[in-house]
Formats: sequence, C-alpha cells, structure tokens
Amino acid sequence: MLDGICRSVRISVLHRCYYNRAAAIPRHAYLISAQWLINTSCLLLDIKHFEVDLANERVVIEGHAAPSKIAKALKSTGRTVILRGQGPATGASHGGAAVCIFDTFGDNPALPMPSNTNGLARFVQIDKETCLIDLTVQGLTPGKHGVHIHELGDISRGWMSAGDHFNPTNEDHGNHVGDLGNVEVGTDGWGDLVLESSRVRVSDVIGRSMVITEGEDPCSPLNSWQGGRGVLSGIIARSAGTFENMKKVCACSGKTLWEEARIQQDKKVSN
Repeated sequence: MLDGICRSVRISVLHRCYYNRAAAIPRHAYLISAQWLINTSCLLLDIKHFEVDLANERVVIEGHAAPSKIAKALKSTGRTVILRGQGPATGASHGGAAVCIFDTFGDNPALPMPSNTNGLARFVQIDKETCLIDLTVQGLTPGKHGVHIHELGDISRGWMSAGDHFNPTNEDHGNHVGDLGNVEVGTDGWGDLVLESSRVRVSDVIGRSMVITEGEDPCSPLNSWQGGRGVLSGIIARSAGTFENMKKVCACSGKTLWEEARIQQDKKVSN
C-alpha cells in the first residue's frame, strides 16, 4: 500500500469557462489565465506536463498525482470540473478503467444520503501488474474506515447484500484481494486513499460492489467483518480511459455535462 503514486498517469479533464466566444477578451488571454490557474492550483502536485485546449474546453494533465487531487485543485479555482478519462502517460492501451460512486448509506437504499456525505473510487489498470485505486470520501466521522471490494454487485440492502469480501484466491481476512486497507477521515470529514495493487484487476471487479465500514479494519485473520457495519456502498462500473469519452451531452437526459454536474452538486447541497 502506498501513500503516493509512483507511476505516471495521464488524465483528461473538462474545465468549464476558460474561453467565452461572445466576449471581447482575446483567446490568448484566456489561455494565459488557464495556464496560470493550473500552475497555481497544482503547485504542490507532481505535475510533469499539461495542455490546455480552449476550443474543446479540455485540459490534459500528465503527472504522478492522483486524479482526485488534481480535480480538487482545479475545482478550488471556482470552475466546474469533470474528469473524462485517465490512463498511462505513455499513451499505450491499458487494461481498463472503472469507477464506483458510493450512493447508498447503511443497509436501506431507500433512505436519503446524509447531508454532504458522498464518496468516489476510481480504478485504472496501468499495466498487467498494476492497478491504480484512487478513493475519496466526504462526510464520515473522523478516524479510520475499512475499504473493501465485495464479491457481489447487489446493494439492494446496502452492505448487507454485497456478499463477502472479494477473495478469489481463498486467503484469510486481511489478505483478500478485496481488502484495500483503511481510509483516514480528518476532522473536516474529508478522507482519501490512493494505492497501487498488484492483485486487483479492473476486468475482475467490474460489476462487483465496494463498501466503506463505520470503523477501522485491522485486517487480521480473526474476523471477516472487522470494521463493523458498512456505511457507504456502491457498484463498480466501467469508465472511460483517456480520450475514450468525447461526449458533451448526456444521452439519458439530453442535458449537457455541465448541466448534469450542477444538478448533482445541487443534490449534494440539498441532502
């Protein structure tokens, strides 16, 4: 388990409103502004290279920082940011990408999520031996919370219906493929966990579920459910790699990605 990323990852981000075609301000002024924003926002991140594409409202960033940290830094500028894809910086094809949105709280999906409580995990198969896992969570109690991939993709009863930890090699608890350790949440309710796994494969976990527990999981072989009850759960679904998703309109609603992003943000605020 690593605190940082030792492999270089390229991500493609939609970053809204760098350039207003109706305004009289020259395009190059927006380009300079965009470059300044990224340099300022990502000053403390390990960024190797970035490209700003005003025509497509896109920023391509290459570096060793986790995608969640880059997105958070860009959002701190007040812009709307949408992560569109991620993959190896070499441009070589990767073994897939996936995302898990933690949209179920406790064991009753019918109940609304508590205010300002949400989580997201991203998976990128960098190469055959390495899967990057980038998890962020907000709104949980301060302290450590266990993070696990579960064998089933059934969260009809939240964590209660997700099955056991994903354990295809029949190992003791603490050494399951699905045992990802703990995410530590600070006093501000924010926590993140970034690691590289040589055992998790994106192709093996798509369609399964993830659960974050109410307490710390010491990952010992004595009990498969250390960490207590699950508080957040979600389904792992396939997501796009770098430049694999070029759409700007959501087919399900007909709204632009910016409109959808604002709707989702409003839901978080109102919950």
